[in-house]
Amino acid sequence: MDSYEAYGKVEFSDERLSKRLPRLLNQLSEKPESSISAACRDPYQAKAAYRFVGNDGVTVDAITNIAHKVTVERINEVKPSVLLIPQDTSEVNYSSLKETEGLGVYAGIECMRGTLVHSAVAVSDTGEVFGLLAQKQWVRPPEDYGKSDATRNKAPIEEKESFKWLETLEKSVASFPEGTTIVHVCDREGDIFEFFCKAEKENTQYLCRKWHNRKVSEESGAKLLNDFVDNLPVADTIDVHVPRDSHTSRTARDAKVEIKFGKCKILKSTKLISRKELPESIEIYVVSAEEKDPPRGQKKIFWQLVTNVPTESFEDAVERIQWYTQRWKVETFHRTLKSGCKVEELQSESVEKLMKLIAIYSIVALQIMFLAYMARTRSEESCEICFTEDEWKILYKVSNKTKKLPKTAPTIYEAVVMIAKLGGFLARKSDGFPGVTVIWRGLTSFYTILDAAQYLA
Repeated sequence: MDSYEAYGKVEFSDERLSKRLPRLLNQLSEKPESSISAACRDPYQAKAAYRFVGNDGVTVDAITNIAHKVTVERINEVKPSVLLIPQDTSEVNYSSLKETEGLGVYAGIECMRGTLVHSAVAVSDTGEVFGLLAQKQWVRPPEDYGKSDATRNKAPIEEKESFKWLETLEKSVASFPEGTTIVHVCDREGDIFEFFCKAEKENTQYLCRKWHNRKVSEESGAKLLNDFVDNLPVADTIDVHVPRDSHTSRTARDAKVEIKFGKCKILKSTKLISRKELPESIEIYVVSAEEKDPPRGQKKIFWQLVTNVPTESFEDAVERIQWYTQRWKVETFHRTLKSGCKVEELQSESVEKLMKLIAIYSIVALQIMFLAYMARTRSEESCEICFTEDEWKILYKVSNKTKKLPKTAPTIYEAVVMIAKLGGFLARKSDGFPGVTVIWRGLTSFYTILDAAQYLA
């Protein structure tokens, strides 16, 4: 499953570095949860990997730029009608690395040390994962600990962490297929007036969960956005699948929600009066989805989404909600990066090297997700789009405990289920589709089997 050849196109100052990256990606993807030394198998390969990361010619930007290019190539091959670009931030904990230079504080706790990663991934509206479009990594200087929110709020957005939303949107811009609808999907942290203006300037679209109760224009029939939404009539109800969320102890379930939608203008706040380049108001569409009878002990689903994508009908509103559910793909990516690739267990004497490794492992994590969601969205295609003939034959024999092979290769769906079984998936009718976690566990086992097969051949 040599799927990293495209990453050899990185334009490092030394051609040998360009050749080393795809080799390193393959080594790490075979054992994503192992240390670099274990994944590289022998001390010479491990030394080469550490030398690669320590080379000044290797930068985070160079790694993420080639990830961007490979992702855009995939998108242009598939030509999805709708391309969603979810953004989100994740904290990477390195508090145990007492000797590592350059780590910052996070989570509002002085003793917590680590980095922050803000990523934008590309997915279709049906859930197919294409890859990484942009990533920003940074640390909060320890001397900034204890500064009040009031002090930070007075600064222009270019000096705030929230500028990451605008930066990432700009870095995500590319030559996408003609006719494809591009939508940046954000949680409530992305509810920023300047971000909405940036999207309009870049001629792109956004879908963001509402956070601020902004002032609205008089013709909206209300003074504040919350009142405008409250006054909207219920259009109808739909069922929405809500995935598990370990952070809030939310269990996966199907929720019945009431749908409202409407159009209004939000006004520029008084804090932005000095920003003459920003318009006085922006026209937005609002979609509200509220669960009326949540299960006992579960917080009800209550989403209020703002967008510049025209939303004129109930069907449009439902589609916006379905788009928003794809935002969890970026959360799954960060979870795979930390739980699957174990980036929080990395060790280095400098934060710069840790950031390079995070960028490299980001590609590995998204390859795992790419395989999982391709099996879901292109399930009937032959597994030979991902596996060589020798690989799928070994996988089939091991999974089915047989020496007899089928006349044709299994489908990609069947192959991924076989991989997942190696990771502990039971494949019962009630189990549904295997998740990313069991797939990367299965891949780890499968690569071990492939290694043994090579030695026994």
